[in-house]
Amino acid sequence: MKLWALCLSALPLLAFAYPLNSNAWSHRSVLFFAPTEDDYVRQFLLETLMHECELDERDVVTIIITEDGFSYPAWLKHEFNLQDVSMIYRVPTGSHTTLLVGKDGEEKLRWGKTTDWMQVKKTIDAMPMRQQEMQRRVSRCQI
Repeated sequence: MKLWALCLSALPLLAFAYPLNSNAWSHRSVLFFAPTEDDYVRQFLLETLMHECELDERDVVTIIITEDGFSYPAWLKHEFNLQDVSMIYRVPTGSHTTLLVGKDGEEKLRWGKTTDWMQVKKTIDAMPMRQQEMQRRVSRCQI
């Protein structure tokens, strides 16, 4: 009976965390965690716009979660328990932590306040699923 109660109490945690309970996602994610909506958050948002074509081509969704309640996209905090997402990915309180999560839902890369977008693209492009995607279609982001 205690085990059953424990399982029922853990169910909301899994249901409302960013889709960690799925075996395959339709996208990759870059999750940016920060204490507040600060200059690093604004810089990250600006850089995602600058790299929008490459991120879209790689099926990357960018997400920002701050400890003080800011989220991007804004609707995210209404759909998921963002504190649980931070806890599941073991993001230290008060830190700027960024994660690349693959379509398999697994963490692929972790870094801090600033993003080396070339490293992110290289990491994604080295993934077997991305290799298959590149064989099927030509890049639309090259000048």
